[in-house]
Formats: sequence, structure tokens, C-alpha cells
Amino acid sequence: MNGDMWQLLAAMMTVFAVLVHGGLAGNPAGCASARLRRDAGVGDEPPITLLLEMMAVAIRQGASIPRAMSVIGGVLVEREGDAVPAAIAGAAASADVASAGLGRQMLRVAAALNRGAEWDGAWAAPAPEGRHAAALQLMKSALEPSWRHGISPLLRIETTIEQIDLDERRSIEESAARLSVRILVPMGLCFLPAFILIGVIPSIAAFAGR
Repeated sequence: MNGDMWQLLAAMMTVFAVLVHGGLAGNPAGCASARLRRDAGVGDEPPITLLLEMMAVAIRQGASIPRAMSVIGGVLVEREGDAVPAAIAGAAASADVASAGLGRQMLRVAAALNRGAEWDGAWAAPAPEGRHAAALQLMKSALEPSWRHGISPLLRIETTIEQIDLDERRSIEESAARLSVRILVPMGLCFLPAFILIGVIPSIAAFAGR
């Protein structure tokens, strides 16, 4: 096999490596972008960190926890394109609890607290295993010490937001590390044969032909 054939094979291997690299670099990145947009609330509810910050602003202005949840829940319901229920108690009796938006579930919690329900019972009004269970659990955890002991919830809210940001940053870093491995391994498997074909084998053939 002459030198031109070796160069042709090496070029083909290089092109194949570039195609593999482009495919793996594009698809996972697109999936990661879609996941980040979903987690950030694009096309759905806003991120939980934004809701907690809105809660903190309302509480700083003197709103009670039920009032803050009612106002923010009403904003979310309007954002979903529905009218805020005239009677929040009627919304709490809705049969389709699990599929309700986060705004309606916040309204149910606020209505239960305003009716004098105990803390855990009020947060059991929304579906405990619904699609917004994680967000509601974070809200409950951040606000519970204030409701039970009368202390300001602002520090706990800020701590919860910081912890969520740290968890998201750690998740992004882990995903980036996994992505780099998925990209580099196929590249190495493709470029190594090309290097052998274009560098090692011609040198051995030239040395053996002497």
C-alpha cells in the first residue's frame, strides 16, 4: 500500500472523528439546555428561587405568610391564563388537585392557613406526590420555623435560596464533567487509529523497505 493510500485512510478517519465529535457535542448540549430551561421554569412555573425571593419581598413589606402565598399564588394563576378563583375555598375543594398548577396549590395552602388549619394539615391540602411537591416542600421547610416559633423567615429563606443555587451549580459541574468524558473518549478512539495510519505505519513501512 503506497503513501497516498495511507494518507487517504488517515483523512477518512479524521473526518469520521470530526463527525462523531460534532454529534456528541451537539446532542447532549441540546439535552442539557432543554433540561436547564425546564428546571428554570421556561414555559411552566418560575423557578423556586424566584418564588422564595418574592415571598421574602412580600414579608419584608409586612405581609403575613398566608397573605404572601395568596398574592404570589394569584400571580402564578394569572400567568397560567386562568382567572383567580372568587372563592379560594372552592378551589381547595377541586377534585383535580394533583394536576393543578403551583399557583393554585399555593392558594390552597394559604386558604387552609387562613381557616385556622394547623401547619402540616394546611400543606397536606395540595397533592403530596404531585408534580410540584418538591417546590412546595422547600417552601414549607423555609417558612415552618417562622410559623411555629414566630421568628423572621427571611434568614431561612435566604439560606434555602443559597442551598438551591449550590445544588444547581454542583449538578451543572457534574454534567459538564460527564459530557467532557463522553466527548473525549470517542475522539481518542478515532484520532488514535488515524495517527497510527498516518504516522506510525508509514514510518515502519519505510524503515522495513530499506
